[in-house]
Amino acid sequence: MKDCTAILDGEFEILRVTPDLYDDTEEILARISLDQEFGCLATRLKESPLAVSEFRILIRHILTLGISFAIRHVESGRIVAAIACLVYNPSRESSYDNLEKKFRSPSMLNYIRLFDAIDESFDLYMDINSWMEVEYLVTLPEFRCRGLAYYLCRHTMDFGKLMAHGKLPPEVFHQLPVEMQIERPEAVSTFATSFYSQKCGIKVGMQVAQRWHISDLQSLGVNIIDTIEGLEYAELQIMSL
Repeated sequence: MKDCTAILDGEFEILRVTPDLYDDTEEILARISLDQEFGCLATRLKESPLAVSEFRILIRHILTLGISFAIRHVESGRIVAAIACLVYNPSRESSYDNLEKKFRSPSMLNYIRLFDAIDESFDLYMDINSWMEVEYLVTLPEFRCRGLAYYLCRHTMDFGKLMAHGKLPPEVFHQLPVEMQIERPEAVSTFATSFYSQKCGIKVGMQVAQRWHISDLQSLGVNIIDTIEGLEYAELQIMSL
């Protein structure tokens, strides 16, 4: 798999996020997620400067794991869409978990508790040792309705399959941190909390494993302050690799 793949007649290119792309990719992921992502809205993350800083640290860390992707608009050179991913193995101590333990903002801690409670509410992974998680998926508003999210998701699935079967190109494999090199994800999953992400997941072949009415999430013991207007359900989507 190449680190740069042209799409849509060469107007855009998909790139694996490497250190030279960290800043631009973090910016688009953080800015759009803080304004539109369910968890950020539910915990009013944006209202706390410390929470925003910690959220950016979290995103930057995910990018350093080497399995996230961005789309660049060739003519302008801008990063216009991005997907942030990691591989999670509950039997191993991860740098992601260790990082979360360092956060101190009440809003960020509530954000983490929200998704921990969701994970604990449904044991989807009882027969899976490790899986690839799509954490964030964003597209700049002016570049939406072009299918960019679909291309990112499909590219991520292809990369995940190569990881699963130990077939990543050596030049890519050796750039990954050791905690990613040792994993062979058996599935890819995402907690889809927007119409946009839910539709995209189904389009690339993911299946809905669990669906929560937004009001049900309150029963998990997490204080959901705000919700997304018109959003009734959140979905856990999964696909075997």
